[in-house]
Amino acid sequence: MTTPLTMLELRLNPQGLICFAQENRVNRNRDEDLGYASHAWLKALFQERSPKPYRLIHGATLKLLGYSSHSGSQLLEQAQTFASPLALGVTQIEELQYAKPMPNEWRSGRRLGFEVLACPTSRKEGHEKDLYHHRMERLTSGELAPSREHVYREWLEKQMGDAARLESATLEKFRFVSHYRRGMDRKKLERPQALLKGVLVVTDGAAFNQLLARGVGRHRAFGYGMLLLRPA
Repeated sequence: MTTPLTMLELRLNPQGLICFAQENRVNRNRDEDLGYASHAWLKALFQERSPKPYRLIHGATLKLLGYSSHSGSQLLEQAQTFASPLALGVTQIEELQYAKPMPNEWRSGRRLGFEVLACPTSRKEGHEKDLYHHRMERLTSGELAPSREHVYREWLEKQMGDAARLESATLEKFRFVSHYRRGMDRKKLERPQALLKGVLVVTDGAAFNQLLARGVGRHRAFGYGMLLLRPA
């Protein structure tokens, strides 16, 4: 039996988020993607019910999309009962009443468009490195260097596992982003930020539901790995 999944959307006040981060001593220039500030804010609102994965959308307004195993009403009750006024002031928390249940069953063979903001990295000897740089270091003599898009597409295929098959995937945007993590104030962390878009085919409905709930890749608690779906 699959766990019901809820998708939530909250519009954020950027100044309120920075004020919250400042008050909680997590406002850092190195938090370029606001990953740690938003992570700390979600924890202040929902504690152990904090949605993961989630994604910050920077546009005309700043908004947060996320998946949760809890309903919108459960999250709303949690925040209104236990969150601080400063944390509540970052958003219109009542918007949680519009959180929507995701489909609980996915038909095998269904084609879906997707996009995901991912952090494609690998760990070696305790150090985390851009997956593409790691692949380049392993090139053998005479081997043609693959493109960054190719390396990331292979990585995404592995992330899908038995849940889905990639029909297509393109690297729409890429940059290195400075990250902040508590306890690492003196160490500069730069990691890849990749926006991948394409089409997938569901191969195992239950596994696909689990994939949505888990997310893709590392740093899913800091704004990465949320699969957004669209008709294909």
